[in-house]
Amino acid sequence: MRQRSAPAGLARGSALVLLAVLGAAAYSGYAYWQLKVGESTAPAGAIITEVVLEDFELAITERGEIESAGDIEVRSEVVTRNQPGLAILRVVPEGTVVKDGDFLVELDSSALRDERTLQQINVNTAEAAVVEARNVYETAVIAKREYLEGTFVQEVETLESELFVAEENLSRAEEYLKYSKLLAAKGYVNDLQLQADRFAVEKARKEADAATTKLGVLKRFTREKMLKQLESDILIAKAKWEAEKNSLSLEEGKLAELDDQIAKCEILSPGSGVVKYAHEIDRRGDADFLVEEGALIRERQVILRLPDPSQMRVEVKINESLIQHVKPGMPAAIEPIGADGVVLAGTVEFVNQYAEPSGWRKANVKEYKAFVRVNEGTSILRSGMTASVTIRSMHMPSVLQVPIQAVYPHESGDYCLVQGEDGALQARPVECGPTNDRFFVIKTGLEQEERVVVNPRAVVDSVEMPAAAAVRPAADTPRGLDPTDQPAREKEEPRKSGSRVASRSFRGTVR
Repeated sequence: MRQRSAPAGLARGSALVLLAVLGAAAYSGYAYWQLKVGESTAPAGAIITEVVLEDFELAITERGEIESAGDIEVRSEVVTRNQPGLAILRVVPEGTVVKDGDFLVELDSSALRDERTLQQINVNTAEAAVVEARNVYETAVIAKREYLEGTFVQEVETLESELFVAEENLSRAEEYLKYSKLLAAKGYVNDLQLQADRFAVEKARKEADAATTKLGVLKRFTREKMLKQLESDILIAKAKWEAEKNSLSLEEGKLAELDDQIAKCEILSPGSGVVKYAHEIDRRGDADFLVEEGALIRERQVILRLPDPSQMRVEVKINESLIQHVKPGMPAAIEPIGADGVVLAGTVEFVNQYAEPSGWRKANVKEYKAFVRVNEGTSILRSGMTASVTIRSMHMPSVLQVPIQAVYPHESGDYCLVQGEDGALQARPVECGPTNDRFFVIKTGLEQEERVVVNPRAVVDSVEMPAAAAVRPAADTPRGLDPTDQPAREKEEPRKSGSRVASRSFRGTVR
């Protein structure tokens, strides 16, 4: 067996060496041909390429985080009441599949329970005050009836009795005085006795008048005064009763609110889903808040999320230099990281109008948030996964293109250095269209297979450029990304903030 395998291995080695020699020879011949062509057609230092007629693609690729567009957010609805937050006592493990009504989180309610005990005492005190105020009110009502139906009637009857007696005494005194006068005329009664009888009549008359006056005062004034006083007592007692009832209602409301807050310390699932912790990350990428036992939860803070796997999307950030090319409705290709090359179809759903806040590390870089919807459902997507999103922003079939380095801005126009048949370079004005940061679409000024210089700045001194007065105005047609924004176009520019734009390479002659 060993004697047969040795010649076979030697044959394979000889074949590989032969292929390497042939490849080296082919490369040397091609390099020599390129050198000869460059010497005969291009000035020293010029890189030449041809104008091509191909499909133009503007595809923006960014990485983002997969999230659910239909997340159910589980928040803390407990009022912190002058506290920094409530501590988590128990929390369901992340990734747990829950249904509506299942346990999720328990918050510390000890302070609320202590406050409820004190509030229960306030409620009991308010109930006692309500009972007392009600009794005072009912007593005032009874006092009014007592006066009208008892005391007043009794006083009237007493005064009427006094008036009756006084009138009877007056009548007797007058009869007695009349009889005394007859006796005095016959000499049986002296003047002193007659004077006494007259005094008795006057006294009885005054007593009758006094009884009449007392009865009139009772009916006209005393009754009205007592009614006013008693009615005032009733109104005051009723107002106090209503006030105590309102106080009781407020105290009971506070007690009910505390009961509600204590009940909300145990958070149940509002729907079905898979539990995902709502960790918070600061601008520097550090963990600002982690959901765990003992962590403090603010009022209205999101604790958990229950993603809906049927509505997934990717959140990406687009650099300000590319955001003008991203519009809602554009198609996109979504490639989840670690999904064995699975590519899902997507659509740009929304683009923010304002840039995202940036820290000191990216003070000069502006990024805009965009959301790309996943059009097809799949079980491999999970909230929090990273995905590469390629947005197909523009497609133009069969258009003339040159590398962006070949466009040279001069005065108020754009030019390309075109190589003629004799090898001489000529500055030709061009009208540029969109760009994908690699190639410019040429609307007018060039023809297919014409040869242009890729590094015009290196040889522009050897070319006669038009004077300022002869320069035509720049085209009004939008060009996409302007190459004049960055000076060194003959070299590939570094991408800002990790942005990537799909492109293709070119091949030219170098000297």
